[in-house]
Amino acid sequence: MFGPYAFEMLALVVAVGGLIAAIAEIAVKDPSALAEIVTDVRTMAQPAQRAHAVSTISNSNFRKAA
Repeated sequence: MFGPYAFEMLALVVAVGGLIAAIAEIAVKDPSALAEIVTDVRTMAQPAQRAHAVSTISNSNFRKAA
């Protein structure tokens, strides 16, 4: 009934459709982000640097601290 590659083609169509949907969502929500992703992939892959919280609490008993 189905050819030998029917499921492979179906998986390929679903994967390509998902990729198109993701690109379309980026283009609709923030068109400038799409250009930034294409031109500077390394910067987009790096997570945003957050300021590390400084804790003044000192507890030498690590079991209680956890």
